Amino acid sequence: MSKLKLSFLLIIMSAVSIPALAGEVVVKRVPAGAVAFHFVLDLTVVPGPPELVGYMAFIEGVDSPLFAGEPSKDTAYFTLRLTGETPPSIPLPVEPDPELAVSIIPPGAQFTVYFNASPDGRDWSDPATFAQGVPIAVFEESALLNSSLNWFSSRLIDSTPIYFNGQTLSFKKLVPDGVTIINFGNGFRFREYNNTVGSSVAATALAIGGNLRDK
Repeated sequence: MSKLKLSFLLIIMSAVSIPALAGEVVVKRVPAGAVAFHFVLDLTVVPGPPELVGYMAFIEGVDSPLFAGEPSKDTAYFTLRLTGETPPSIPLPVEPDPELAVSIIPPGAQFTVYFNASPDGRDWSDPATFAQGVPIAVFEESALLNSSLNWFSSRLIDSTPIYFNGQTLSFKKLVPDGVTIINFGNGFRFREYNNTVGSSVAATALAIGGNLRDK
């Protein structure tokens, strides 16, 4: 091997090893079926098109705290917002029990996760306040079965790594094949404080172990 090739090889090896020597910590992939993150959401369906916003309270492998103070929407570093048009809901009648409300929302909706290093006050009635900061992940939803307990899967379609609390966080590394989300809400109700109809929701995302569908 020539001296030039040897020198070039040593330079490459040094560049690759620098992060390890510097003690860089990378958040690892979540095993299939394990909890990837927990989050709190609010869904508004009237008036206008549906609006979904919320904040993350836990991300597997990410060192705490995830809040810049007492945990709340105003102090959360990680927020999310529905950023793709939601297809119309399709009712699924259950004739023996008409009081059981079931519907399905076809695939296509998207939500974006944001990171804000300096979180400030947020307003549930103003979705734009949950979309401040850097977009770090975009998920596209599969069909959503809507009842008192909702289930759907989402594939990761975009990811931007960030450095947070001494760690490198990338959703492409964390959940490369996407997540299955289970959420439970308090049911749709009229909110007098802002004259809307909506529901508050707690949700959990489980890591998927294989491609949801061809990317």
